Amino acid sequence: MTNLLKNELIKMIHKKRSYISFSLIIVLIPFIVGAIDHGGNSLEKSLYGQLSDSFLFVGSLINGYLATYIIIAILISHMPFLSTIVASEIVSGEYSKSTFRLYLARPISRRKILLSKLIVVFIYTTLLMFFFIFYSLFVSLLWLGKGDLAVFHRGLLFLSDGDVMWRFWLSFCVSNIVMITVSSLCFFISTISSNSVTPIIITISIVFVGTAISLIPIDLFQLINPYLFTGYVNIFLTAFYDPIPWSQISYMAMICGLWTITFIFLSFYKFENRDITE
Repeated sequence: MTNLLKNELIKMIHKKRSYISFSLIIVLIPFIVGAIDHGGNSLEKSLYGQLSDSFLFVGSLINGYLATYIIIAILISHMPFLSTIVASEIVSGEYSKSTFRLYLARPISRRKILLSKLIVVFIYTTLLMFFFIFYSLFVSLLWLGKGDLAVFHRGLLFLSDGDVMWRFWLSFCVSNIVMITVSSLCFFISTISSNSVTPIIITISIVFVGTAISLIPIDLFQLINPYLFTGYVNIFLTAFYDPIPWSQISYMAMICGLWTITFIFLSFYKFENRDITE
């Protein structure tokens, strides 16, 4: 099992597509931070302008923490697409190249083969989310410096400098749970597809439809939305509430966990019963 996992990690490292998501983030984040810095006054006015009549703000509210918060809010809905790049190809790519025959030439169980691939997908997704949030934080703090974070939650909420960093760690943890579920879905579709494009298209379509359901104020949609993992893409926001809604986070983790387990079960069932020599 260890050799299988090591082999899958080496293959992932040597594939150019593994670096597409990271490269996009590396290029895009400084551009957004620079735009925030350049348009800081107008951004501050649009965010807090109406409050200036009631409050006196000393100094600028635009800092590295706020920039990171804005970046996550803008890009988090696009992370499901970036997180599926490896998951979409890791099994279907083997089908299309007929390389599974090499595995069958050795006494290795299908379960171990698929498990090693699944672990690599989870590692990739976790590394991607970690890089996305903390690279954004690094660039933003380096460019704009520290300060209190002002967010809207039941009014204007100020989080002190010392009360912010752990919240970004929490936002990473809760967001990663959702992205792991998305990757599990894409991984499952990869086990029933023979090309690497179809899993991405189907996964993103499901996420899009699920997100639309969470946004449309129809009674039926509002009834089923709490049971869909797609409704928790913006769960990172809860990390910046005061107090933290731990019950909501726990419920999200349970729902996403159930979906993840379901997708993993279906993946193994399909893989165990598919002719991988075709």
